[in-house]
Amino acid sequence: MNREEFEALVGRMEASASKHPLLYRWRVIGWAALGYGYLFAVVLTLLAAGVALVLMVRRHPLLAGKVLLLIVPVLVVIIRALWVRFPAPDGERITHAEAPELFSLLAAIAKQLRTPRIHVVLVTPELNAAVTQIPRLGFLGWHRNYLLLGLPLMKGLTVEQFQAVIAHEMGHLSRGHARLGNWIYRLRLIWARLQDAYSEQTGASAAVIKTFFTWYSPRFKAISFPLARANEFEADAASAKVTSPRAAAQALTGINVLASYLDQKFWPDIHAAAREHPTPGFSPYTGFVGNEILRIPEDARGAWLKESLSRQTSYADTHPSLADRLRAIGCEAQFAPPVDAHGAASLLGGTRIVLEQRFDDQWRKNVSESWAQFHAQTVQSRTRLAELRNQGLPPEPAEELLLELADLEMRVGNGAEAALALRRSAVERFPQSMAARFVLARQLLESGIEEGVSLMQAVLAGEQSLGAACTAELRDYYWRRGQRDAASAWHDKYMVHAANQEEARRERDQILTSDTYLHHGLDEQGLRSVLDGLRAIPAVRRAYLVRKLTRHYPDMPMYVLGFSCTAPFRRRDEHRTAEALEEIRTKVEFPGETLIVSVEGDNKPFRSTFARVPGSRLI
Repeated sequence: MNREEFEALVGRMEASASKHPLLYRWRVIGWAALGYGYLFAVVLTLLAAGVALVLMVRRHPLLAGKVLLLIVPVLVVIIRALWVRFPAPDGERITHAEAPELFSLLAAIAKQLRTPRIHVVLVTPELNAAVTQIPRLGFLGWHRNYLLLGLPLMKGLTVEQFQAVIAHEMGHLSRGHARLGNWIYRLRLIWARLQDAYSEQTGASAAVIKTFFTWYSPRFKAISFPLARANEFEADAASAKVTSPRAAAQALTGINVLASYLDQKFWPDIHAAAREHPTPGFSPYTGFVGNEILRIPEDARGAWLKESLSRQTSYADTHPSLADRLRAIGCEAQFAPPVDAHGAASLLGGTRIVLEQRFDDQWRKNVSESWAQFHAQTVQSRTRLAELRNQGLPPEPAEELLLELADLEMRVGNGAEAALALRRSAVERFPQSMAARFVLARQLLESGIEEGVSLMQAVLAGEQSLGAACTAELRDYYWRRGQRDAASAWHDKYMVHAANQEEARRERDQILTSDTYLHHGLDEQGLRSVLDGLRAIPAVRRAYLVRKLTRHYPDMPMYVLGFSCTAPFRRRDEHRTAEALEEIRTKVEFPGETLIVSVEGDNKPFRSTFARVPGSRLI
């Protein structure tokens, strides 16, 4: 089911839920039952097969033995496919003894919302909170409930706002009047996990499960989508009930503004320090405090909030937009960070300090290698930029020089404005260059300048090999602007281009004697360059140059050079061939993408294949 089909089905379900809500609910229940019914049918079939085999053993032992050899492996594979296990979520586990205030708060929320027990509480380094259920018996259930609490989230919200967030998450487990919606909401997640698990199964036997879920899961998601979205509003209502509409609105607002702050200011500033410091001597989780965001100019915070409020509700996610959620609660956006530096993380008691240090240690360990590499690259880039500045640009600079200088100015020089001027200059001087137009369009899109859209679309139309890169940039541009539908449409196009490029890569990574090979098509100058390089390598005794006919991107020639080093009636020297191959790679200037292959030994059939192409023999 593609995106258009999914959205069309969701649209029909929304209309059905609006006109015939009771009928729609029964339809969702029926589809939920279908999933369980199929799996139970498979189990009953397996049990029946087992009983039949037992009876057969008693009456026809010889025949039963043969049937057992055929059927038992099939049954084992299907049983293993059914009995999937899910890994527990990552995080640092905390107990009641370590954070009694937090657990008292969770108990009060659970009692008010009539939720089942939370078995494990995990603190994570993300700005997030979630309740997840891990079925211990596969599709049969017996769930273990995990509550995930992001430490930055706790530090960025007041206790009351944090309570509102947890009430929303635990509201999905509530046994109150939204019980059906909660069950469907959780079932959607379970089926999604099962589909992922079953998709990894291989073999014809596992296809019994895999094929069904490939068909069933996306349709169940679409049919239950309106109910799942309504459940998000129900969870928000539970949040407002446990705390207050004001606290719930502040929590929703705070999470959105904090996300922008961390993504656009806090983490970029820390990572930028790698330019000056060779090692990551920072403690970001200890250093982050919730009220620090108040140091950001009010207009910047207002821009982040405006961006969040401008995002539209779409079919990309069951979560409604911030504006729709606030409207349902009946409150306007209100950003009110905690006065206390540690915010709701104070509920962790002394464990907060331990967790901060642990996450800091993990972060330093994870980034140390890339941090050192980035610092070394920065030093090299500064040296190169100083060299180019001292030399000065020639009257008619080459395209490569302009683009290199623009990149250096962006990364280690005068910044975006200088880079943009150089990239515009490159496009003016070389209007046919797709590389120059692409980097200009990318910078414009990353800066939120709409001019980049038409320019990037022109690059996409003119250079299909850049399809994945162009569509990814357009997708991310619309996503940052909160235009989820446009972002989803470009993501679908990205997936198509990415698949085509992967197929093209595989097509160009190998050659077969059954492939179609054509005359290389080089002009005299291009051919002379290749010949001069080959003649400078004494070991090369014979060489052929052809062009492989490719299905993907046929306008981008793929050349194949076949060579041999062994004289007639002489024994092949593999070491000599390997040395010749390396010399060809480093000394011969080819006109484009070229695959170099020895036409000796196991590859000898290629020699006659290439020789049949007129004009292929160079040496």
